[in-house]
Amino acid sequence: MTIVHRPFRILVAAVAAGLIYCLLFWNEDWTRPFHSSDRSQASSAADSASFPIPELVEDAHTLPVADAFLPHFKAIMQIPRLTMAEAKSACNWPMMHEVNFQFAVGQSDWVTQDRSDAEIEMRRGEWYDFVDKGMLPYEKYKDRFEGRGIVIVAGNQKSLKRVRVILRALTKLRCQLPIEVHYWGDEMTEESQKRIASLWHKMHFNDLSASSNILKTNHDGEFINYQLKTAAVINSRFAEPLLLDSDNIPIMDPALLYESTTYKEYGTLFWPDIARTRPNNPMWAITNTQCRVNEYEQESGQLIVDKRRYFYHLQLAAWFNNEHADYYNQFLLGDKDMFRFAWHALKTKYGFPSKWLTSVGTMTDGYYCGHSFAQHHPDGRIAFMHGGLVKTIAKEVMQWQRASRGGIFQVYKRSDFDEQHVVNVNVSIKYDIGNYLPNRPLNLDTAACTDLYDVIARPMDEILPGFEETFEDIGGYWMLEE
Repeated sequence: MTIVHRPFRILVAAVAAGLIYCLLFWNEDWTRPFHSSDRSQASSAADSASFPIPELVEDAHTLPVADAFLPHFKAIMQIPRLTMAEAKSACNWPMMHEVNFQFAVGQSDWVTQDRSDAEIEMRRGEWYDFVDKGMLPYEKYKDRFEGRGIVIVAGNQKSLKRVRVILRALTKLRCQLPIEVHYWGDEMTEESQKRIASLWHKMHFNDLSASSNILKTNHDGEFINYQLKTAAVINSRFAEPLLLDSDNIPIMDPALLYESTTYKEYGTLFWPDIARTRPNNPMWAITNTQCRVNEYEQESGQLIVDKRRYFYHLQLAAWFNNEHADYYNQFLLGDKDMFRFAWHALKTKYGFPSKWLTSVGTMTDGYYCGHSFAQHHPDGRIAFMHGGLVKTIAKEVMQWQRASRGGIFQVYKRSDFDEQHVVNVNVSIKYDIGNYLPNRPLNLDTAACTDLYDVIARPMDEILPGFEETFEDIGGYWMLEE
C-alpha cells in the first residue's frame, strides 16, 4: 500500500477543484486585460450599490417637511433635460393668435426668436448649482417662524391707507389672524407704526433692510420692488403666511382658506392671472417643464404657503426674483410667476382654486372696463376683491362714477369656461380714455382695464350683493379725499 503524504493529497485536491470550477464557470472575459477603466466601472457599480441614485417623488407635495425634499432635489438634476423645442411643443391652442400672452410681439426679442439651447442649459445649470450648494439650511432657521398670519408689504403713505381699508374689511369679517407689515428702511416711522397698530388686535412690523432678516434683499428706489414680496414671505414670523397685496380686499375671513381641502393637501394656494405664459417663454425650458395648456399665469395679490414644507422652494423663487431679477424679468413680470416656476423647477404640484378669476368693473355707454379681479376660495365662493387697476382710474372719472352711476363696482364678467382651464378665453388688457366724462379735461389720465370680450357683463349684485356699499363703508374711496 502506497502512502501519500497529507500535503501532496491537499495539493492534488486543490488542483482538481480548480479544473472543475473552470469547466463549469468559464467566462471568456477572463482573457481580457484589466484596464484602469475597468477599475473605475467596478468602483462605480459598487458606489451605486451602496448609494443608489435617488428617485423623483411623483407626489412631492405630500412630503412632510422641507428637508424631506433634499433627495428629491438630487433626483431632479438627473432627469432628462428639455430642449427649447421640446418644452414649447406641448402648447398648441387651436387659435393661437387669440391667446392672450404677456409680452407682445415686438416688445421682447425672445417672443419672435427662441433663446438658444446653450443659453437655456447655462441658466438651468445656475439654479441647479444654487439648489445643490447655495440654499440656507431649514434646520438652522426652522425655529424662526410659527403659526398663521397675514403678511402685507407696505410702507409709503398710499399703501398704508390701503392697509387701513383691509383692516376695516377684516374687522367686519371678525377675522382673528395676526398681521405683519413689511417695509423698507425709513419708509415707516415709529409713530406711523403705532397709528396703524392701534387698528388691529395683534400687529407686527418687519424692516426688510435689517440685518436680522433670514434672507437679505435689495431696494430699487422708485421702481416697483417686486422682490420685497418674496423676501417678506421668507422673513415672516409666520410658518404659514398669507401674502396679501395692499389693494386686495378680503371678502371672507382668510382663516377659512387654511381649512380648505386643497390647502390641506398641497400646503399651498396659488391664484390664476388673466394671461397665459407663451410656449416659447424661456422659463419653461429653464425649469425643465413642458408648457401647460391648462395653466394661467399666477396672480400673487394673494397666496398661502407652508414654509415648513417649502422653505427651499421659496428660496429658489427669491433667487429668481432677487439675485437674477435683471435676467428673469425679461420674460416674467416680477414676483408672481417666480413662485409658480420655482414649484415647476422643483417638480412639486401646487394647490389652486378650480375657478378662474372673475373680472369686475364699470360699464359706461357700452364700454366695459374691468379694474378688479374677484378671486375664489377652492369651494367656489369669492374670497378676495383685488383692485389691481383701481389705482389707474382718474380721480375725475372715479368721482363721476361714484356720484352719477352708483360707484365703480357695477358689473362683472365671468367666463362660461372658468372651470375648464384648457379652453382659451378671448381676454386682454385695454384702455379707457374717459370720452364719456362730461367736461372731460384734456389731460385726463388713461385707465388700464381688463376685458373678456365674448362674455356679457352682468350686474355685480348677482355674485356679491351690496359690495359697493361695503366698499364705501370701509373707506375704499380714500383717494378722493386727498
